[in-house]
Amino acid sequence: MKKSVLLGIAAVALLALALPASAANVKYDYIDGKSPWVTYYIAQTVKDFPVKLKIPWFIRIVNEKDWEIELVQVDCANSDDFPCFEKCKNLEIRVNFNARMECAILDDASRKMAGNWSCRYEDTPGHVNADIDANDGVSTNRNVCVLVKKADLLSPGVQGKAGEKMTVATLRILVAPR
Repeated sequence: MKKSVLLGIAAVALLALALPASAANVKYDYIDGKSPWVTYYIAQTVKDFPVKLKIPWFIRIVNEKDWEIELVQVDCANSDDFPCFEKCKNLEIRVNFNARMECAILDDASRKMAGNWSCRYEDTPGHVNADIDANDGVSTNRNVCVLVKKADLLSPGVQGKAGEKMTVATLRILVAPR
C-alpha cells in the first residue's frame, strides 16, 4: 500500500509541475467565483516567415485631372515662322525610380492644326527629355512646354472654329528608367 500511495503522490506532483507550463496558454473564467472554466486558448507563435515583393515601377502624374495646355500667341524668334503659339505648364510627378521623361506631339488624327509642332521641358532648354530622381515618394515638378510655329489657322480641322476652345493636338509624356 505504501508503494501505491507514493506512486499517487508522485503522479500528482508531476501533474502539478506540468500544469503551470500550459496554464499560460489558457484563459480562465470564473463562473461562480470559485471554479475555473476554460473559455478559449491563446494563440502562440510557431514561426515567423518573411513576406517578399518585387517592387514594381511606379509613376503617377499627381495633377493630371486638371492638366491641359492652352496655347497663347507669342512672338516668333524668326519672322518666317509666323504665327507662333506656345504655353508651358507645371506637371507634378511622383516616381519610385530614377527616370527619364520625354515628350512628343502626336502626329495622328488628334492633330487638327498643321504647323511645326514641338515640346520641351523648360528646365532643360532645347531638350525633349528631363531627368527625375526618385525621392521617397515626394512629388517632383517639371514645366512642360508646347510650341507650334507656322501654325496653319486655315487647316480643315480648325476652319470655322474661330473663338472656340478646342483640342488641336495631343501631348504625350513618356517615361523610361535611367
